[in-house]
Amino acid sequence: MKKKKTDAKQTRQAILDAAIHVFAQKSYTAASIRMIATQGGVPHALIRYYFSTKGDLFDAVAQSICADLYQAAKMAVLEVRTMDRAHGFSLYVTRLIEFSRQKPWTFRILLLNLSAETVETVPGRTRFIDTVESVREQMAGSLKFKASHEDLCRLTDSFNALLFYYLGTPESAAWLLHLDPDSDSYYQWVHQTLVDIFLPALDALFQGGEK
Repeated sequence: MKKKKTDAKQTRQAILDAAIHVFAQKSYTAASIRMIATQGGVPHALIRYYFSTKGDLFDAVAQSICADLYQAAKMAVLEVRTMDRAHGFSLYVTRLIEFSRQKPWTFRILLLNLSAETVETVPGRTRFIDTVESVREQMAGSLKFKASHEDLCRLTDSFNALLFYYLGTPESAAWLLHLDPDSDSYYQWVHQTLVDIFLPALDALFQGGEK
């Protein structure tokens, strides 16, 4: 019985892994169960056994990648909260880049499925939005800000927009810079750019304004 449960868990994970690969290349609306079956080398009917619809499977993928992203961001915030702003923010960006390089599909899937045209039809879309808001709340709870919630939202939404673009479509961004999207040079550029743009704005959000 235990072996059967283990086999079922492994099969389900194999299907999820195949789905993650496909959804990182195709949006929810463009991908199909048949593509996922081909990618995973599993029968179409077996996928239907574990996930009755494509929507159920995508929601499971969204749950998985959002949990990973939230955990990575949470650990980064906790790591830097006692540091000075310049070093802390620099390390926070570094940790998100490291996470992206370890799990590059996360930001790709988010970016592919958060467009204005598809966000209302994508299952699990609320998981994406809730995760972004949860990360923001984690920052606000761990760090002392003097700014309004509106100002905090403006900063974090702007930061996330660039972060998702740079890490979700590195081929496009790196092409404009004549850099290899898989190179250390590209990710060093991403890090320095995000720090240079957002650190001055971040300074204003801290209570007391001390350096």
